[in-house]
Amino acid sequence: MLTGMDRIGGALRELLQQLQIIARCELINRTYQIVRMANLSPSEKEELSKLVGTQIAAGVFSNILSGSPIFFDLPKLDTYTLLNGKIFHFIHTQKYGRQDFDNANCKFQESKEELKEILIRNLAELLTNFMTQAGYALVESTKMLRFEAHGRMANCLICASLKDINLDNCHPEPEVDCIILVPSKESLEPFVRFFRENGDLVADSGNQIWVANLEQGTIDPFIGYTTDMDIYNQFKNPRLAEMVRTTWGKKSKVDAKWE
Repeated sequence: MLTGMDRIGGALRELLQQLQIIARCELINRTYQIVRMANLSPSEKEELSKLVGTQIAAGVFSNILSGSPIFFDLPKLDTYTLLNGKIFHFIHTQKYGRQDFDNANCKFQESKEELKEILIRNLAELLTNFMTQAGYALVESTKMLRFEAHGRMANCLICASLKDINLDNCHPEPEVDCIILVPSKESLEPFVRFFRENGDLVADSGNQIWVANLEQGTIDPFIGYTTDMDIYNQFKNPRLAEMVRTTWGKKSKVDAKWE
């Protein structure tokens, strides 16, 4: 009978044999999906967390790129290149030509809609774990995720990118946080532009925008502030929104990165 480690390792090998040149963003989202579909038992989660950390999917992704993966006979993705602004990983010992990279990029473009659905699922899973750690329980998951805890509520919308944000879909109420969660990107430029164009509007509306870093398995505030210290303490960098407002609010060149 296959163990959880076997199921994850087998699925990763199949993925990397099929896509020998793979976009970094696709690899992280497929890794979350593979870990989720492995249906790890509590004991398997505990065993794997000792090897890759408590954020298992993020830890597995990091391990894949470490050069010494814990999964048997996994290709070592030790080289990368940029294709149309996206990072693609591959094995340096293989000889790939221009056509190989063009084909890899075409496959990635063809998979974008599927990957968007997987991304939304991954973000929902990460957010649910985050809110659970803050003492909240998921009570609804239809158009938005609704969480409740000790007399407080949080309504959460998940967007695949900043371009998908529509403030008309989120209406803050007293004692109810209204949160929009978006994934981090390989470039900061879209976040700088969004903040300078919409930061004040978002803040004045009472909404909050959080950023999820799937590679690290973390969530941080981008715009707006929570008054719930249980949530505040779950952020990796709880002062990020304040730092963004202080730094990006100035009309100067930004040279920062998500930590």
